[in-house]
Amino acid sequence: MPHLRPHLRGLIVKLALFYVLLSLPCLALVEAGILLVEFGRFRAAVEGGSLARAAEAAAAELAAAWPAAGDEARELALFVESLRLRLQRPRGGLLEDESYLLVELSAEPIAVAVLAPDGRVLARAPATFAWREALPSADADAWRAVTSAATMLPPRDDADFVRRALAPVRAADGRLRGVLAIELRLPLPWHRFLSDLSLEWPIVLGYLVVFGLASSLFLAAWVTRRLNRVARAAHAWSRGDFSDRIDDPARDELGRLSAQLDDMALQLRDLMRSRAELATLAERQRLARDLHDTVKQKAFALNLQIAGARRLLGEHAAAERLAQAERLSRQIQQELAAILDELRAGGGISLAARLRERAREWAQTSGLALDLDVAELPGLAPPHAEALLRIADEALANVLRHSGASRVRVSLRRDTDAAELAIVDNGRGTTEDDRPGMGLANMRERALALPGGRFVLERAPESGTRVCVRFSLARSNPP
Repeated sequence: MPHLRPHLRGLIVKLALFYVLLSLPCLALVEAGILLVEFGRFRAAVEGGSLARAAEAAAAELAAAWPAAGDEARELALFVESLRLRLQRPRGGLLEDESYLLVELSAEPIAVAVLAPDGRVLARAPATFAWREALPSADADAWRAVTSAATMLPPRDDADFVRRALAPVRAADGRLRGVLAIELRLPLPWHRFLSDLSLEWPIVLGYLVVFGLASSLFLAAWVTRRLNRVARAAHAWSRGDFSDRIDDPARDELGRLSAQLDDMALQLRDLMRSRAELATLAERQRLARDLHDTVKQKAFALNLQIAGARRLLGEHAAAERLAQAERLSRQIQQELAAILDELRAGGGISLAARLRERAREWAQTSGLALDLDVAELPGLAPPHAEALLRIADEALANVLRHSGASRVRVSLRRDTDAAELAIVDNGRGTTEDDRPGMGLANMRERALALPGGRFVLERAPESGTRVCVRFSLARSNPP
């Protein structure tokens, strides 16, 4: 039988492709959602004055550490670069909380510049930053507002989110040393998300490839292997070989399905065996009827004819020969009658098959769970088999009437020259106030009537009841 191997239309490939196609939009939505939430929180903080406060605090720091005239250019360049890096930090920058939004959206999100009182640029960082619009000049109306207090310039948003803050830098005597300018420029998240393929996307694609391969290997090693066992057993069952079982020890959905299929195979085996036995019995009965209606009747008529001829001959020498023929004819009748009796009595359904059938019918009627462990007892005398069936019927009836059980186990086992029939339930058992009835007495009498028969009844409150019959198998088999 061919195994279930992965192919382009197989379950493994379909599930792996489904995982990949589902994970890709989910990861994109998660990233976009997180980015939009962080951007909204960051924008609210900037609009709430975080950029203006940062510019004002930096201006005060620069005023206290304004470099001497000789080192002014170099020191100012170091200051603006240091300030730019500090403002871009994930924690303690423009936001007190941790946020990687600035470096996530732009390589140069912040620019810092120091302007002289006459509007000249004394230092700027980064040097390659393309300022969105010219910084205010000394003769502009905005310059007078900037030199008096920290100011936020009017926002300009189109494809980018741009905010600018300027703060005056004054000496201890109030003299204006310069103006500190900070510009924040971030692309809007949806523009960046749709147009920029960052390093994350190759990582995401790599993750999806690894995830798909791992899923395929898992399905091949765990699911397909178990499906192969089911397919192998089903192939054997289709040939009539019910000895092959799946025997999946797992308790998941596939394991429960395998257990149900194993039970179904046992039931099919019993059903086919019962049908074969019934067919054999029907054929034997047909042969018995045919022999009885034809051969036996003709043998009887032949015997009558020989007897009549012998009486007519009287003392003739040929009469002795006819007497021998008459005796042979009677022997033929006797042997034929024995054969007919054997055909009628033998070939019936075995005790094990009848016990299984009755137990399953009882379980379907009662709705209780049933566990069967019934072995064949070949050659059992018909009266003894009938007694065991009566005991099992009475015990199952008592379970349904008195025990309140949810599960019953019926077992018929053979141990060398002895056999045991046991019916065990998980019901409430009995107490000392319970009195045995006629059904229990009948079971005990039938059990004791068996060869070497013993009857055992074990019951305890909340522990269930066990009815057990043991008897000698060797003495029960007819010679």
